[in-house]
Amino acid sequence: MLEYGSNATMIRATGFAGPILSLLIMSACSTTNTSGGLLAVDHFVSHVSTVPANKDEQVQIFVREKVVATDSAKPRPVVLMVHGAVSPSTLAFDVEHETYSWMAYLARAGFDVFAMDMTGYGKSTHPKMDDPCNVSSTQQKTLIPKTLKEPCKPSYPFQLVNRRSEHDELDRVVEYIRKLRGVDKVNLLGWSGGGYRTGTYTSERPEKVEKLVIYASSNYSRKNSSKPPPALPQPGFPITIQSFEAFEKQRWFPFAICSDQIEPGMAERILELSKVHDPVGMTWGPGVMRDPTRTYWGWNAEDAKRIKVPTLIMVGEFDELNLSANKALYEDLGSENKVFINITCGSHFLVWEKNHSMLHEASRQWLLNGAFNGARNGEFRMKREE
Repeated sequence: MLEYGSNATMIRATGFAGPILSLLIMSACSTTNTSGGLLAVDHFVSHVSTVPANKDEQVQIFVREKVVATDSAKPRPVVLMVHGAVSPSTLAFDVEHETYSWMAYLARAGFDVFAMDMTGYGKSTHPKMDDPCNVSSTQQKTLIPKTLKEPCKPSYPFQLVNRRSEHDELDRVVEYIRKLRGVDKVNLLGWSGGGYRTGTYTSERPEKVEKLVIYASSNYSRKNSSKPPPALPQPGFPITIQSFEAFEKQRWFPFAICSDQIEPGMAERILELSKVHDPVGMTWGPGVMRDPTRTYWGWNAEDAKRIKVPTLIMVGEFDELNLSANKALYEDLGSENKVFINITCGSHFLVWEKNHSMLHEASRQWLLNGAFNGARNGEFRMKREE
């Protein structure tokens, strides 16, 4: 057994040398063994916040790593996964049930896989988000009378994060991984709002990105303004909420059109994991999922044309809100090496549905070879039998 101390934690690694031994030179972290010979390494990356609500404060960005335990020092290709709204990184990409963990799949395929929590999610910082008065007046009704006795004014009357602050966090983690693993570039993978984050980041910092995978990006429109607002933060409120029941009945299950699209009991599993990932939010009203409000700009044809790296765009056939937007994104990309895949029997939440393995396999092919079934360019419909 090898045992290494740090200021905050102790890391223990059994029978594993190679890259993991460099972890403690950069941040506090902890390591646990998982099934199938995988290690889960939880990093806390120091960062000086540029979120207006806690600007210039020293914060910690949570990053999970999954990697195959081995004595080999042979470098592995690096992937950083970025979540969207609703769920932090580990709930989005690392549901440890049967084959659902996208992180575990890519780790077993030979990648060193990282996933990060943005401000307002999971184990990263949550400035101004523990005050229920910082929810909009309309959404406060959900919290009355259990959490709030009556409507109240926000203690912080502004939107919380923005494109610049999220780019700064993403860049901090990219730099951390580059130094940790000695690589010039990383592969990026984003789901939903993570597609916005990784896509706009790539458009600004292409020299740090090897390949890009986007599943069902939100916020893309050719009509979006490229100019940021004249002042940040923008007036508003910092928290948006949604009860799990509303999420299930309004955003997920209405798009479960195939008879066996969602495994029985999967919604209950995601609810239980949500309680773990946001125990504060789950005590508010009926139990809610909390997200930071965001001030975004760009993610339009101008941004897309600047993306020259090999890019894979995937979207479920029942994701009505994002299907046409992601098709437009694919058409607008500046890369000549690009593929668009429409996945059958899939909604926006395909990561938690039976056909999740198609996301996994397509991303593996792309990240390894910059191709899908040998093709480096084109549009495809991916069926279950593939």
